[in-house]
Amino acid sequence: MSRPNIVGPTALWREIKNKKVKSNDGKYLGKIIEISENHLRIQKGGFRKIRFWIPKDLADVYDGRFLWLVASQKDIYDKFLYGEEPSEEKYKMQGGLFANKNEAGIPTKSNFSEPYKNIRDT
Repeated sequence: MSRPNIVGPTALWREIKNKKVKSNDGKYLGKIIEISENHLRIQKGGFRKIRFWIPKDLADVYDGRFLWLVASQKDIYDKFLYGEEPSEEKYKMQGGLFANKNEAGIPTKSNFSEPYKNIRDT
């Protein structure tokens, strides 16, 4: 059995700690300050810091400077702005795009308002 051809560099999660994060519409969201099993904790601001958790499933690509996400800033703030890390049960119960694809009975579909369009594609 042949190994799959992986195109481009890959990064381990621990290597992107303290890296900057941008949404797919090019908006700066902050810096990764903590990494858990299913989520990234993002911090934005200096004096008035905003800290929030987003699912790792939103990560698209790390280009060496920014971790780009598959959602717009509006979608992230509307749907994934957690004050504290969600529990494992809550993470699995969210369904939709972030459901475990091996679990029977939970459809996987995109809940985002617009089709994927990344600012880097222009």
